[in-house]
Amino acid sequence: MAKRASKASTAAGRSRVSASSASASSEAKVAVKRAKSGSGGAPRRPAKHAIKPGASRSAGARGRIAARRRLSNLPDLPGSWRARLAVLGLLAVATAAGYAFWLRDSPLVAVERVAVEGLASPDSEAIATALRRSAEGMTTLNLDSAELEASVEGFPSVRSIALDAHLPNGLTIEVEEAPPTMIARSGEQQVPVAADGELLYGATTEGLELPGVELTDLPDAGKLTDAALEQALVVGAAPEPLRPLIQSVGYSTGEGVQIGLAGGVELEFGASSDAAAKWAAAAAVLADGRLETLAYIDLRVPTRPAVG
Repeated sequence: MAKRASKASTAAGRSRVSASSASASSEAKVAVKRAKSGSGGAPRRPAKHAIKPGASRSAGARGRIAARRRLSNLPDLPGSWRARLAVLGLLAVATAAGYAFWLRDSPLVAVERVAVEGLASPDSEAIATALRRSAEGMTTLNLDSAELEASVEGFPSVRSIALDAHLPNGLTIEVEEAPPTMIARSGEQQVPVAADGELLYGATTEGLELPGVELTDLPDAGKLTDAALEQALVVGAAPEPLRPLIQSVGYSTGEGVQIGLAGGVELEFGASSDAAAKWAAAAAVLADGRLETLAYIDLRVPTRPAVG
């Protein structure tokens, strides 16, 4: 009995040792796996859609290589775009030029309304009519200034014209005139004279009420000369409100230009220099209400006019 108990005890011990060895072997295998995976904790389950690291690197490498090959076959994009933009720019310029060339003579911009400004001479209506007729057939994008100037060459009072187009169909013509300020007479011949002494041959004297200068002979063209020019320059510098008061114009060697005003007042200008300043001094004296009587104003020194 003792022997059987001893054998049973020995078998049980061997069984426990075998189980313990198996358990230790299993734990050792788990430790080895953990060491290989580099994780001290329990192993994690891989994600459902995770790609093995080796396969991911291989696919990414293949994609980069394919992309490089495709890019190597493409042209130089910056240079290509510059060329395209240059061509598009040239096409746009050519199109715009063609359109502008067509539009400049198009009925869409034909001159339909003409305003003429700056006219004051007796020939004002005739000048305006000539300019309007000349503008017919023009467009606001294709105005012929030479043709318009030629249309008023027969009017000596016209010095120049300026054009101002108003798209699509309007045109303003500003006329710079040299209106007559006096009349030069020689016998039965009468010629209007501009403020600078130029003879306005061809301009009418009909209806003009202007002071005159008597001459033995009139120049064939151009300006008056000598004493006649001095008188014309003084009369031409007269302010607009005082011009209707001028009744006579004369000249003497010692006194220079003399102007007779309505009411019997005589203005002594001397030379034609500083004519505008002399007229301003005369206007100031005439406006002085303290003067009860006034026969003449000596304006030869405009800053110190003398009265008597």
